[in-house]
Amino acid sequence: MDIFELWDKVLAAIDEKDHQYYQMFFNDVYPFSMSDTQLVLSVTKPYLVRWINNMYREKLVEIVKNITGKTVSVDVYAQGSEPEKASPAAPEMTPETIPQAEEDPFPESFHPEKEAEPLPLSEKENPEDELIPPDFSELTPKTLDQVDLPDIHHMENLNEGSLFDNIPKKPERPSFSMGRVNKEFTFENFVHGNCNEMAYQAARAVAETAIQPKTRDQNLNPLFIYGPSGLGKTHLLHAICNYVNEKRPDMKVLFVSSEAFTNELIDAIQKHTMPKFREKYRNLDFLLIDDVQFFGSRDSTKMEIFNTFNELYDKKKYIILTSDRTPADIEKLEARLQSRFSSGLVAQISPPDYEICCIILRKRAEKNHISLPENVVDYIASHINTNVRELEGAFKKLFTYSKIKQVPITLEFTREALKDQIPLESPQELSVDFIIDTVCKYYGVKKEAMLARGRPKKIVIPRQMAMFISRKELDISFPTLRDAFHVGDHSTVIYACERVQKRLENDRQTREDVEAIEKLLKNR
Repeated sequence: MDIFELWDKVLAAIDEKDHQYYQMFFNDVYPFSMSDTQLVLSVTKPYLVRWINNMYREKLVEIVKNITGKTVSVDVYAQGSEPEKASPAAPEMTPETIPQAEEDPFPESFHPEKEAEPLPLSEKENPEDELIPPDFSELTPKTLDQVDLPDIHHMENLNEGSLFDNIPKKPERPSFSMGRVNKEFTFENFVHGNCNEMAYQAARAVAETAIQPKTRDQNLNPLFIYGPSGLGKTHLLHAICNYVNEKRPDMKVLFVSSEAFTNELIDAIQKHTMPKFREKYRNLDFLLIDDVQFFGSRDSTKMEIFNTFNELYDKKKYIILTSDRTPADIEKLEARLQSRFSSGLVAQISPPDYEICCIILRKRAEKNHISLPENVVDYIASHINTNVRELEGAFKKLFTYSKIKQVPITLEFTREALKDQIPLESPQELSVDFIIDTVCKYYGVKKEAMLARGRPKKIVIPRQMAMFISRKELDISFPTLRDAFHVGDHSTVIYACERVQKRLENDRQTREDVEAIEKLLKNR
């Protein structure tokens, strides 16, 4: 078993036993070298060395023993301070060659007071940053003549503190505190297209009101962004925070998850600190709440968010919310909250199409200064095109494996590196049925609707496209296609093929659709 296969199994065990730590180990911990008696790990953040050594080393030893049947020592080092390799299996990695994590590895739903193990110390608590006692060994005592004493005639105001006027005062801690915001998530690096254009433009318009108050549009307040997990909703929230903080640092912007809001509310109720809680949440310029679908269960939470919402809205302050479903589809959410959440703009984010996935991969490659062959971009985008987070995870894995093994990225290497996410399969036989499935997936329509007798507008173009491509790729007769598509007469198939052919000559979007679908068929 090589070091990479072992590490994949270690990550799987961590995901099963301690899911809250999985993202941290996946993004910030890498196998450095391995021998029969030692496993050396490299971490991207120095404070993780202390946390793993104190809290998780024994678990890692146990996990490795369960996998290999051997007891090995586990040593952890920060990048740049690793020891000599125990085995040539894993070349040294440097910060420049390892992609940095773009998301916070610690789930916001995790709370130390509820877990047996504490979270790693934050970067601010990095022991490397701790104060070092000053060295007084070189100091020598001064004579009386060398000491500047205050004039006795200027001491009359001593009780008023005039002697200490120049001593800097410790700044007061602001009552407002910012939530965790990833500085890497900006509008500039958010890839947008048909699948998310409305949400992107609305989020940008809301953020720009910070510097252009006259553009404020209450029709965008609240802004409710919904869609499946991993499509960029949280990225847009972070982008708004980063934009406002850069342009108007005097404004109060708070980003929080629904779970963090709920836990903070419960803590305030138990400690009788509700006035402080309300002061924090009701005196903001921008309130951004992630995953509001979890607000549907607690009555106290629903009451507080309702009152907070009303107060901020009446002050014409912006509220931006995200969810994996529409307000009407959130279970147990009161009608009055559904009404409030739906009163502004409700913008959907859909799964990315093939083109967007290609752009994301190219941008990630450019950011990491690597050359990603077009056939590799095409291969990944053709197979992983429903979740941006999964797509970026595949890129990180491919990039890291390439650096560790010190080999260039090729299509064959990509197939091997991503075989867990893109199973190696024998080519699918090209048939009318497979073409129909591919076209339905591309356009996001159901196969049953395409083959039904009706002609709803939504499925007319996908059906015509499937007929045209089937005729072109398989060269089968019109009557055969008539039976395959369950239409009454083969003249319908002839008409569909002629319509698509005509659009190909005049419409760029049609040409792009045909090319994209043919690529999907090619990589079947």
